[in-house]
Amino acid sequence: MGISVICTGTELLRGSTVNTNLAELGKELTARGAKLDAAFTVGDRAEDLYGALADALKRSDCVVFIGGLGPTADDLTLPCAARFFGLELHQDPELTKKVDEFWARLHQGRCPKNQYKQSMIPEGGRAIPNPNGSASGIEFSGVYDHKMRHVFLLPGPPSEFVPMVKNYLAERLTELVGATEHVRGFLAAGVGESFASRLVEQSLGGPDPALAYTANFEGTRVYVCDADPTEAERKFSVIHVALGDAALPEGEFSLAPYLVKELTRRKLTIGAAESCTGGLIAATLVDVPGASAAFMGGVVAYDNMVKHELLGVPAATLEQFGAVSPETAEAMARGVAAKLRTDCSVATTGIAGPAGGTPEKPVGLVYVAAYLNGKCEVREFRFRGGREAIRQRAVAKALLLALEMLKASEC
Repeated sequence: MGISVICTGTELLRGSTVNTNLAELGKELTARGAKLDAAFTVGDRAEDLYGALADALKRSDCVVFIGGLGPTADDLTLPCAARFFGLELHQDPELTKKVDEFWARLHQGRCPKNQYKQSMIPEGGRAIPNPNGSASGIEFSGVYDHKMRHVFLLPGPPSEFVPMVKNYLAERLTELVGATEHVRGFLAAGVGESFASRLVEQSLGGPDPALAYTANFEGTRVYVCDADPTEAERKFSVIHVALGDAALPEGEFSLAPYLVKELTRRKLTIGAAESCTGGLIAATLVDVPGASAAFMGGVVAYDNMVKHELLGVPAATLEQFGAVSPETAEAMARGVAAKLRTDCSVATTGIAGPAGGTPEKPVGLVYVAAYLNGKCEVREFRFRGGREAIRQRAVAKALLLALEMLKASEC
């Protein structure tokens, strides 16, 4: 009994909305030892929904629909799913009350009739609570191809979908399909996928289909999946040792949360001075719950005047070496630490493009600096890719350098 997902919405196909929901569901299931069989993305047309559901049921006995539960004409998920299984829809009094209450909370006057689409439920079905939106989730069962199938319908907005997955759906699906594997994983920080896989395979004596890798700007996420918990533990221990200092602790898959945790544990504070990253370091740190225990603030010093007047970068440094230079990066890191009175700081300055490069300082040249208790390190990088990729890579290298300095300070 497997799990397939059908993501609905023409906006997903057109690229105007990024499908983060699928990643969240996969992550939550993986943490519980379950996994997805397949995922389908279709537009808001009845024939597409029917076709995707038929294809999903060839592979899985549990199907999750994401999106299409709202009040508008293109919200077709519920009527199509019910009709596919030959189930009648009826208006649920409790859901009707909820729709009325949500409408009254945000609007004046009577609730329009079309809103009550969100109070319909198939016979034998039940509602999945959604405290963050007017459309409840729905769970029902139906027979298809002589087998009982389980169908889950959840709203598409991530602010509604993600809490419902965490609070109910992931656990319910795992209950139905069972935990088929034990999963252990971590981030190999700053290590590319190809290099990580070579090290891992050498340590295990060859390729292993139970291993999985996911590369991003921060490094490579390494997963060990095995039905035998003892074997999963053995493989995890071997590859964690093989990847050495690059391996974060088990369950740590991102640099910012781990950096905030380490700073908080040591009762240290951090600030950021950003030029080419334009506040992206600050945003990445602030995304971490509890970041206020360590992150004091940041300065976006895009113009040289700001670098000089707010961060104290000497005018002579800017004149002699330029804004994009190791000397300026170090002065920015030291300056923001002094300004914000932090124990630690990071700084970035570079040329993100697409214009502004020269033969001496091409697009992609970035200097990253990290400061900790009087010491400062600066590194030069020549990143490839577009403007956004260069900025993301610079953020990752800044956080990684700060972590490396923290680790070295404990030696």
